[in-house]
Amino acid sequence: MQVLFGAFKPLSLAVCFALAPLVAAGASPASVPVSHGYATLTQDNSAAIGISDLRATRQDRLLRVQAELNNASATNRQVYYRFEWMDQQGLAVWDDEPWKPLIVYGNNKQTISVSSPSFKATSFRLVVQNPN
Repeated sequence: MQVLFGAFKPLSLAVCFALAPLVAAGASPASVPVSHGYATLTQDNSAAIGISDLRATRQDRLLRVQAELNNASATNRQVYYRFEWMDQQGLAVWDDEPWKPLIVYGNNKQTISVSSPSFKATSFRLVVQNPN
């Protein structure tokens, strides 16, 4: 099994949201690995939700992704997420997924683990919405 990503350092929503255009453009800030995918978070006023880890591996010809969301507040937070799967040219290889709800409990972490729905997927984008 080959690791394609390092780990994200804990980042606030505002920082992740600000870095998203850089990642999409191919820039590579030291704490944001961009080899085969990235994550974006919608901004909220509390900045409680962040990504504390993001990893991807290739196993059985599928891209497997694991993301860890961190809730820095004492309040439970409802978020919604979905993955976008792309080929080497950046074209979608799968229809848009529906938004999936997830509760990240106060002062806790929640892990999302998924496999690409197609062998053609070579990169991904994780989109997390925080309606709070």
